[in-house]
Amino acid sequence: MFAVKSIILMTLLALALGEVIDFKTCDTNDCDIHEVRVEPCPQAESHAACNIRRRKPANMSFDFTPRFDADTLEASLNWVKSNDQELPLISMEKDACKYTKCPVKSGEKQTYQVDIPIESKFPLNYYTIKWNFQAPNGKHCCFTHDIKLVR
Repeated sequence: MFAVKSIILMTLLALALGEVIDFKTCDTNDCDIHEVRVEPCPQAESHAACNIRRRKPANMSFDFTPRFDADTLEASLNWVKSNDQELPLISMEKDACKYTKCPVKSGEKQTYQVDIPIESKFPLNYYTIKWNFQAPNGKHCCFTHDIKLVR
């Protein structure tokens, strides 16, 4: 009975954390990415890029199952400017273990959740952003999704 209540509670919590958005896994990836959520993102229902306001943090979470073990994970968030050029979001906290359980274990599903600071200096535009979570051994979880920065 406790397990059923726990599953119901976790499902309700996941729904409250944000809208499920479209994403693409990277060509090389050592994780299964199950679901990506952004709050706020009412555009998710129509499969459009999330409208994210500058100077207001956006909450992002995703569920993943690594296919590797690691004591630590380093997070990076980049703007994919072109096929061969990415620009980092400098204000991103690199220690992923502050926002998900570490050590990570192969085959164990977990959730990463963080508020992303969107600074006023970022130009209003559409962006494809790339999330990467890398273990010291080079194994990583990686995916992209689109956003639109608005006033």
